[in-house]
Amino acid sequence: MKQAHHDLDDATLRFNLWLTQVVVIGVALFGSLFVHGWAGTLDLFRLPAPGAFLWAILVAALVVGSSIVMDRFLPRSWQDDGSINERIFTGLSIGRTVILCCLIGFGEEWLFRGVIQAFIGNLWTSVFFTLVHVRYLSKPLLVGSVFVTSWLLGWLLEASGCLLPSILAHIVIDLLLALYIQHGCSVRGGTWNDTGRE
Repeated sequence: MKQAHHDLDDATLRFNLWLTQVVVIGVALFGSLFVHGWAGTLDLFRLPAPGAFLWAILVAALVVGSSIVMDRFLPRSWQDDGSINERIFTGLSIGRTVILCCLIGFGEEWLFRGVIQAFIGNLWTSVFFTLVHVRYLSKPLLVGSVFVTSWLLGWLLEASGCLLPSILAHIVIDLLLALYIQHGCSVRGGTWNDTGRE
């Protein structure tokens, strides 16, 4: 699977990601209408209590902070996924980065939390969410990180009763980590001169 990613140039890799998100949103729409109907689907997107957004920001801060600590202080070999995220986000404009992160956060939360979690609960949804991120499966640290992140996003849905806090947290996580990569902060991205990487 990693080799397949390396065979694609960066533009094709990004195009595939955009296309995947459109498909995810389409599947989420049909799945949501099937599981919840029109009224139930609209109810998923109702405004929660204001405190739910604070919890979403706290979850996002925890995940982003943990990711940065891992990137800075743990061995690169534990976290190397083939530099796919670096290839996707490096050189992408801020506007496109924001749109892409919004699409990913919206689509994945609607599908996994809004549809799948309704069937199998948060625990098994988090297992499935982790397995879908195939390129991380050979790295136990990344598997654990994705699982915990997914579980926290699912908990936000359970605590608030709606999707908006989970969507907000997912978008903030992806956007901040994308900006972290783009601004040359990531050790794994190979931009830190004092690490000997170029």
